[in-house]
Amino acid sequence: MAEETRRVIVHVGKKTYPVLTRLDNERFQSVLEIVRENLGEVDSSVDQEERLLLACFRLAYSMDAATRKLSQALKEC
Repeated sequence: MAEETRRVIVHVGKKTYPVLTRLDNERFQSVLEIVRENLGEVDSSVDQEERLLLACFRLAYSMDAATRKLSQALKEC
C-alpha cells in the first residue's frame, strides 16, 4: 500500500466518481476491475444506485462463499 492518499477519477457503471485511495495503481486497478466485473453482471436497465447495491451483494456473497470453502478446507487438514 502506498503511503500518501491520492485522488483517482473512476468510471463505474453510468457515472464517474472521485475516489481517495492509498493503494498503488496496480492494486487499485485490480480492485476496480473486480468492481466492474461484478457490476457488469447486474442488469443495466436498473438505476445506478440499485446496480451498485446489487453488485455489493454479489461481492459479499462471493466473499462469504470463499470464507466458507477456506474454513472447510482448514477443518479437513
